[in-house]
Amino acid sequence: MFDVVIEHGRIVDGTGRPGRAADVGIVGERVVATGRIGEAEAGRRIDATGLIVAPGFIDPHSHTDWTVESNRDAQSTVRQGVTTEVVGNCGVSNAPVSRRSLAGVESRRHLYGCEGPPTWSSFGEYLAEIESAGTSQNLAWLVGHSTVRAAAGVGAQAPTEGQLRAMEDYVAEALQAGAWGMSSGLEYGEGRFCNQEELLRLGRVLGEHGGLYTSHIRNRDERILAAVEEAVTICETSGCKGQISHLNVRRNTGASPTAWADAVQLLVEARERGVDMEADMTPFEEGLGLMAGLLPGWLLEDGPARGAELLGDTTVRDRVRDDADRYWRFITLGEWDRVRLLHSNEFPEFDGMRFPEIAAARGGDEWDAFFDILAAAGPDMADLTMIGELFAAEDLADQLRHPLFSCGVDAYSDSAHRSGGLAPTPLSFKGHVEYLAVHCRQRRTVTLEEMVRKLTDAPARRFGLQDRGRLEPGCFADVVLFDFDTVTSTSSFSTPARYPQGISHVLINGTVVVDNGQHTARRPGRILRPS
Repeated sequence: MFDVVIEHGRIVDGTGRPGRAADVGIVGERVVATGRIGEAEAGRRIDATGLIVAPGFIDPHSHTDWTVESNRDAQSTVRQGVTTEVVGNCGVSNAPVSRRSLAGVESRRHLYGCEGPPTWSSFGEYLAEIESAGTSQNLAWLVGHSTVRAAAGVGAQAPTEGQLRAMEDYVAEALQAGAWGMSSGLEYGEGRFCNQEELLRLGRVLGEHGGLYTSHIRNRDERILAAVEEAVTICETSGCKGQISHLNVRRNTGASPTAWADAVQLLVEARERGVDMEADMTPFEEGLGLMAGLLPGWLLEDGPARGAELLGDTTVRDRVRDDADRYWRFITLGEWDRVRLLHSNEFPEFDGMRFPEIAAARGGDEWDAFFDILAAAGPDMADLTMIGELFAAEDLADQLRHPLFSCGVDAYSDSAHRSGGLAPTPLSFKGHVEYLAVHCRQRRTVTLEEMVRKLTDAPARRFGLQDRGRLEPGCFADVVLFDFDTVTSTSSFSTPARYPQGISHVLINGTVVVDNGQHTARRPGRILRPS
């Protein structure tokens, strides 16, 4: 007897093989049969006539750990067919926590709808807290380098030997507790102040424990090649695997016309030397960024609260204007029309608006509007987020076709009904649907079978997620049913919190979590740990 039978569908199994007509039989948490099942007894039968039956999607680059406490049902991602998310990316995680970093973690959690201080200090305690109330989706964790740095009390200076040892201990504890590796975010926050030797020290800890190093590299503009070389050096020297996060090049930032291809060639050459490195991408021409990333390091040496205070001085503002040619460098060329504010607690009326519109409403220029929003945020300044029109469509197509790239979104799961915290962004409600509806169905950049492979088996293999990412007997029953002809999203910047159409059912570990398009509020997800 089967617990669930999915019948009359077309299986696209995640391997890249051609789709085929077949049924799926599930017992408990696992797939036990694919093929013609017929009238075998089943606790539930799901009619998949006209639908694609695929493995649940795996997001290799998510920030859902920022919202998991306020959105344990993972509404916006599960409804897109996402069954597993790799979180703790770009150097930022909510653990470990020390008295030195407590205020920063509490501020970030508040921004994403979580009240009260964190109740944990170690990474293991944090994972136990998440497990205690459950999640709808599976989560695989990375520990954030910037978070580790803050917990060790390093700040803007080079770490002392004692601080380096504390950082090594934090990373080792996280890996022992179940983290898959460490992420870095080297364009902003604490990550911008670190040097390569610091990363090499922590890379050796990763190598000793079989951990993965993922990196939001130091530059994706005119110095992207040096930034990729740094990531390769860390992995090659320490012996750990490497993943370059959202490896793309921002438009009009000084990069050469061949910068992306040249950067990928560095990965290819590293792999030929035996360095295990790959990359991931995002589906949009738009992307998220931290507002404070534009600010020069000297302004943030004493922390975000002091930096926000200094922005009240017009002399400081003038100096920052002249010293902000970094990160989204097109802004220094005056291309503010490419940038939207995601959310401000102090100026909610500007949420989702472009900065020229905000400047007009405030009667000043874009820089002053930018500074006003940052200054008003005080200690929360470091977590303010913007959305930019960053990438070229042809570059996205090249990334999608490349064999070293899997498909992430670089957003976070959200809910149309979440109260408090950031305003919603369409990136959270449509990222995986964008791959299916736009890149695959409309633009035909890759076949459906290859698209599903890049959304499932490719990230599963990359992160070592055993028995996930394929629809085969013995694999966990993470399954999505969708109508390839109609799957779409109408979420936009004017109406961001809209769930997609065309995804009828999602099963996670054999449990139906989306049933005929509706979330069942079940939480069968797991914290996935390395075996």
